[in-house]
Amino acid sequence: MAVIEDITDEVDSVQIEDLGADDDDAGIENAPPPVQTKEGKPKKEKPPPKRDGVPLTEDLIRRKAEHNEGMLSTLEEIALHQLDIDKIEVLNSCRCLKIVYLQNNLISKIEGLNRLKQLDYLNLALNNITKIENLEGCEALRKLDLTVNFIDLDELHTIAKLKNNTAMRELYLTGNPCTSHWESGYRDYVIGTLPQLESADGKEVSKSERIKALQRITELEKALKPLAELARDRKKELYERRREKQRAIAAGEIEEDPEGRDAWCPEVRVSDAREMREAKEEQEEKRAASRRKGDTIFGDQPMRDRRMFKDDGTPVQMNTAKWPFSIDEDAEHVLVDVALPRFLDSAAIDAKVEPTYVRVQAKKHTLQLLLPAEVLADSSKAERSATTGHLLLRCPKVHPVVVSKAPQKAKPEPKPESLAGPAVPALAGPGENLKGSVDVRGIVSRAPETDAGAKPKQEDSLGADFSDEEDVPDLL
Repeated sequence: MAVIEDITDEVDSVQIEDLGADDDDAGIENAPPPVQTKEGKPKKEKPPPKRDGVPLTEDLIRRKAEHNEGMLSTLEEIALHQLDIDKIEVLNSCRCLKIVYLQNNLISKIEGLNRLKQLDYLNLALNNITKIENLEGCEALRKLDLTVNFIDLDELHTIAKLKNNTAMRELYLTGNPCTSHWESGYRDYVIGTLPQLESADGKEVSKSERIKALQRITELEKALKPLAELARDRKKELYERRREKQRAIAAGEIEEDPEGRDAWCPEVRVSDAREMREAKEEQEEKRAASRRKGDTIFGDQPMRDRRMFKDDGTPVQMNTAKWPFSIDEDAEHVLVDVALPRFLDSAAIDAKVEPTYVRVQAKKHTLQLLLPAEVLADSSKAERSATTGHLLLRCPKVHPVVVSKAPQKAKPEPKPESLAGPAVPALAGPGENLKGSVDVRGIVSRAPETDAGAKPKQEDSLGADFSDEEDVPDLL
């Protein structure tokens, strides 16, 4: 500790010498003069414009890429839906991305995806997109979902920018204004412009339908021009009407109805999302304030420590990082398996085994679990897999379950044949000696047949006194 104090004192003294009065004056003299207006007053710097939503940062992508251990260089799929993201950023650094979910955000422009050469599926449904652009670099793009956006007939011609995406097979534009304002020609125009499509709005494109659309494409392009002008006038009228309403509310001429309905447009989606986000942030602040010590009227108080035990001393079960885990036991051990991140350094993990519970801490996260049986803390062992990162705690029980086998009767030894005599075969039961098929033709014997030239066999004589009288009745 003494060495640290000496080094600190020396550094402080050097800093004090460098920050002398002369240096301060020189710094002021060399500083650029403030920008002045015509009246001679310094010009005030404008604050940065307020964003419509939440920025898409690298830290946010890493948090959403927990399934890939936060690695961006090998990330193939990312889900960034329902986060109020207003601009596509940072994703170009994830070169291996194949599937990107960005639905239900506040994105108004397709951009920042030109380096994703392996991108196969892009979901931008429920956003504020008004035209299709900047997807020429996505050579492998097969499926594009733009359901419920704001692509109207004045920007429908931008789908032609997908002609070079030869791998595209599925396109979804359901719920956009262009589908309802041109029901008779919208589908044929899309199929004729992009003949590589196999499915449009979830409906398979047949060969006859594709041929018909290609034959009508010139006619449909001419019909689209006046419809595009009407769409621009419709947008302009909607913008003026909304602007006049906001002016009247600001002047107090009319009262704002929080439950009133405005025309569905990107500005309404942005304002609604901002109100919901602010209400959620306010609720989270109140929840955080409730965890502080003492009364909040005396100012911000330090956050109270997390409660590890109840009043009766029972450990509180918790899993702040939501690590998957399992608890198993056998006759002698209790096994606790915790699925820690694979790239987490083992030196940053603190595992503690107590007789009734275990606690695993890493990166300000805590996992505390009650054990189903009392264990020997000193004899417990911790093992970690180098491939999966799982942590296995093997805890021997204080009272192991001893399982004894019932005594078995000893088999009698066979007697030698010389003493016991020859073995007598056991009597076979009825039918036990029958094997295979049985010939029933010889069961009843027949009299031998006589040859044609053989003499008939003479019957034995019954004596000279025997007479065969016909009048004698038959014996009963």
